Amino acid sequence: MANLHQFERPNQYEPYLLKAIAEYPEFPRYHLDLGRYYISNENIEKGKLYIREGLLRVKACFTEAQPLDFEMSLYTFIDEEIGGLYMFDEFYKEYKEMSL
Repeated sequence: MANLHQFERPNQYEPYLLKAIAEYPEFPRYHLDLGRYYISNENIEKGKLYIREGLLRVKACFTEAQPLDFEMSLYTFIDEEIGGLYMFDEFYKEYKEMSL
């Protein structure tokens, strides 16, 4: 729901992300999105904190040359696409830079 409100109702974006973090704290994506949101709104230190928390939850990184070896299922789709448990190495590095 947060992503749906990000542009149409920006005042609802933060509350939805906070709710998602409360309900699904294991998923990095919500932490990372909230961190980016805070940084873009000049709340740099709070943003960095959420990005660090999100990075701690990433299970594995992969590259196009070395993809992760797992069977695609509904659960891996949720873990990767929705939750962000797995991400490209280059994105991980970008977030890492943001957290410094």
